[in-house]
Parts: sequence; C-alpha cells; structure tokens
Amino acid sequence: MREFAGVLWDLDGVLIDSSRAVVGLWRRIAAGYGRWPDPAAIRRDVLGCAPEHTVATLFGDLPEADRQDVLRQVREAEPALDFVAVPGAVALVGALRDAGLPMALVTGASDRRARRVVRELGLAGAFTATVTWGETPRGKPAPDCYRLGAERLGLDPADCLVVEDSSGGVRAATAAGAASVAVGAEEGLTAAGATWTAPAVAALRVAPVPGGVRLDVAGTAAVLLRAAPPAPAGPPGSAPGRGLHPASTLPGVRR
Repeated sequence: MREFAGVLWDLDGVLIDSSRAVVGLWRRIAAGYGRWPDPAAIRRDVLGCAPEHTVATLFGDLPEADRQDVLRQVREAEPALDFVAVPGAVALVGALRDAGLPMALVTGASDRRARRVVRELGLAGAFTATVTWGETPRGKPAPDCYRLGAERLGLDPADCLVVEDSSGGVRAATAAGAASVAVGAEEGLTAAGATWTAPAVAALRVAPVPGGVRLDVAGTAAVLLRAAPPAPAGPPGSAPGRGLHPASTLPGVRR
C-alpha cells in the first residue's frame, strides 16, 4: 500500500462536469474559422488541456493575430461556463479536508472561474494552494502545473497523489513524477500513465486511520494519505501558518 503526503486535484471532470460547456465553446470558436474538430481531437487536445495547447494543436496554422484572438475569446467566455458538481466529489474533498490532508487545486481554469466554482461548491478553505491558468510557462499536458502544485504544498511530486480524469492531465501528472488516480470512462488513461483507475469519483472511498486516511480506489486498491503535522508554534503574537505559496488565492485559503 503506497503512502502519500498530499493530494493534487484537477477541477473540470473531477470536481465539476463542464464538458458540454467547454466543448461547446471550442466548437463555436472553431466554427468561426471554418473548422470542425472531431471527437478524437476534442478528447486529445481540448479536454484536460491548457487553452494554449489547444490553440497550438487545433489552430497552429493560423496567423499569430488569429491565434491570439482565439485565446481572447476563451478568456472572455471561460469564467461564466456552466457546470454541475460531479457526484461524490464535494463529500470526498470535504472528508479529506476534515482529516487535515494538504491539498492543492491544479487546473487549467482561470483564477476567476476556479474561485467561482470553489465558492459555489461550498469548498472554501479546502485547498491550501492553487495553480490556475497562466501561472506556469506550459499548461497540461506538460508537467509544470503539477510540479508547481506540489511545490506550493512544500512536497515533492512523488509524495503527491493526483486525481485526474483526462489523458492530458494524466500525462502531466506522470511527467511530473506523481502517481495518479484517473476517474471516468475516457479511453487511454492507463496508457497515459495512470497508476490506478476508477469508473467515477463516487467509487473512491475514505476511511480514517491513525495519522490520516485510507483511500480505497474502486475496491481494487488502497493508498494511505498522511495528515499534515501541526504547525510549529511561532513567536508570541504571531499567527499560525503552513508556509503556503503567496499565490494561493482562492477564498478561504490560508496563506
């Protein structure tokens, strides 16, 4: 049974289902340029990938001004995209939060949309660090964001468990050196490097153990998640803290 000290969460497809809105946005933009990406291209280069990656792969032959216009359209529309909570996700995050697990939200969503989602899900304070769109030179499927998420938790990626749903996100986690649980029915998750797979977030169950929790993955595997040690006492009159990266900006996130 493997043991981890922190959890790095993807957002879209793991905590929320926004695929219809995301795909609809990219299809509308692509149609404006006379393009009709097929389902395979959507799975490979849109879902779970940074907008810059999508532009480079689906619009790479356009002039630079047009590629920047595509990104502008995404930036303007993305914060208001519709979503619904993934069944079981809020309860699972809440259980790990209550157990004292260090957790980071690592997403290609904008900071504005991530704030909105966390607020509307009632998860303010659950994540001790965040990484959002534009905070790393490269987005998923590059590993930069997961490396930064681990760094902001004060951990090595190898000590973190990533929860993902897309092959692009799993490739990013794998390249960062982190283990991953891939949830959902997308093909190719194991080939992308997922350590474990589960049919849905609701198939992940937690049980308390001394010093943390045990996470059972679809009844086929289990991992141990260690709770964060108590913060050392500071000088008289100082506020407690865990040395988090100052860019942790979601509502309720401790700094």
